[in-house]
Amino acid sequence: MDILHCDLDAFFASVEQRDQPELKGKPVIIGAPPNSRGVVSTCSYEARVFGVRSAMPSSQAYRLCPQAIFLPPDMKRYREASQQVFAILAEYTPIIEALSIDEAFLDVSASHAIFGSSMEIGIQIRHRVKTELGLNISVGIGANKFLAKLATNLCKPDGIMEFTEDMVTNLLPTLPVDHLWGIGAVSTRHLNRSGIYTVQDLLEAPRQLLKTLLGSNTDFVLDLARGVDNRPVTPYEEVKSIGNELTFPQDISDQQVIEQVLLELAEKVAHRLRIAQRKCQTVTVKLRTPDFQTFSRSITSPTAIDDQRSIFDTAWMLYQHSGLEGKPLRLVGLTASRLQDGRYEQPSLFSDPGQDIDSIIYRLNEKFTQGTIKRAVLINPVGHNIDQDTVGPKPTK
Repeated sequence: MDILHCDLDAFFASVEQRDQPELKGKPVIIGAPPNSRGVVSTCSYEARVFGVRSAMPSSQAYRLCPQAIFLPPDMKRYREASQQVFAILAEYTPIIEALSIDEAFLDVSASHAIFGSSMEIGIQIRHRVKTELGLNISVGIGANKFLAKLATNLCKPDGIMEFTEDMVTNLLPTLPVDHLWGIGAVSTRHLNRSGIYTVQDLLEAPRQLLKTLLGSNTDFVLDLARGVDNRPVTPYEEVKSIGNELTFPQDISDQQVIEQVLLELAEKVAHRLRIAQRKCQTVTVKLRTPDFQTFSRSITSPTAIDDQRSIFDTAWMLYQHSGLEGKPLRLVGLTASRLQDGRYEQPSLFSDPGQDIDSIIYRLNEKFTQGTIKRAVLINPVGHNIDQDTVGPKPTK
């Protein structure tokens, strides 16, 4: 049992409750205000009791929990807290695979002689994060990444659990199929309609049926159902792409909304490119229709870019030539790839005032708070706040 999965509990909301003691014990929602068309980024466990969940429209969250305190995200503070947590994790092993700002796998197979068993290491991490940083972190322990993450999911919030071999034999088969990595809400519905509700049901199902329902993912899911996961903890992979996407609560065909969303996506992708000191040559727009068909349109430029205006103009052109203009969409995404070192990009012979403006906006937002300065068209958005990140080659959390 050498793999630890560490996951901070309701991270953004917990940072707010730590820094503002008057919020402790109260339902806190991080995201768009309730009178907007934005969504919930995350919320405290006090709000989850009322049914509030991430990616839920803020207006719906308000109806479920009108007494909730809505706060905009403060990514600068969250990043600082995350760096402090990861500094603690790095004291126990250099083999750390970050899944997101608040979640990571640790391979502690070479750490036992110094720090004790995996359980003892997990206990130490939880104690230090609590006492030194004032945050709660849940820890799952397993023989592989899947079992460690499964243990975390079962012991949250503020817990620690080791998924033993006996649990693989006796507990895993009884769990609902959506506990398996890669089985989301849509796959769960398809499996349930075929009479497959538990992991045991899946193991007993005809292989051909599973191939029909799960496609190329079948073998991977069946391995997980048996407790097998051979993926190593990967300390670092060079980022090959940076992207964001948004799934709408209801299908959207209004081109003004699509334009607004693409502008918000471009703003966030540009911001993350500058943080990573990268520029991109390829821009890709991802569009998903109500029947779950996904279409991608890409274009590669000889000149690398990192400013919002250029990324948006490219994305909007791709949308307009996608053949889906004006048609209902359930998801829109934007990805920047073919990344280059942004510090050494040869400048164009012709200056672009849009890039200068973006540089000023970026520096001001870094000095103060992200979102302090933004384009006027985004002050009162007609779309949704964008909070779903994708960083290649890792999957979205």
